[in-house]
Amino acid sequence: MKTRERILHVSLLLFNEEGEAQQTAVDISNALNISPGNLYYHFKGKDAIIRALFDRFEEEMRIILRGSRGGVTSIQDNWVYLYIILEEIYDFRFFYRDLGLLLDRYPDLAVRFRAMVAEEKKTIHRVLDELTRESVLNLDPRLKAALVDQIMMTLTFWLAGDSLSSEHHDGPTLIHKTVFQVMCLIVPYMGEAGFDTLTHMIAHYEKATS
Repeated sequence: MKTRERILHVSLLLFNEEGEAQQTAVDISNALNISPGNLYYHFKGKDAIIRALFDRFEEEMRIILRGSRGGVTSIQDNWVYLYIILEEIYDFRFFYRDLGLLLDRYPDLAVRFRAMVAEEKKTIHRVLDELTRESVLNLDPRLKAALVDQIMMTLTFWLAGDSLSSEHHDGPTLIHKTVFQVMCLIVPYMGEAGFDTLTHMIAHYEKATS
């Protein structure tokens, strides 16, 4: 792994595990066992590292969001797709843990983050439309906007909520828990198949988190 990639890799680990605000460029160079000057050669301080990590997160998330077109046509598809979205967010979770503070410090990233959230919201709208066309959901159009807002609140603030919990969840367990929470939001719109689908979802969730 080249030095630049090592810097990004170790910085992401430190930010995710110990918090971004607690780390300095010197901390990162110490963790890499390189001189601060070597780090500065590749990145002009911690701010540049954060922006590079956001570039990567934004690129990967947009690929995931745009890859949903025509590919989510069942409840099972939706479960897997939500897991992929949440797994990507978890990989860059430091952006979400103190989201307001971080975006206040980086106004340029705040603009890009809001644009990405807007694309995520459009994707959720599209997925719900596809599931409705496939008769998987029976969703009154008047309720769709409120449902999308509920889903977006969960997808955006699930990590912040978990940090306030007294329970400790590893990554996969937390992701499955959050997918289940989102799926529960659409159960009322599953029609006659809703009860059977819910029973299957609960069994899958219990198996995944046991």
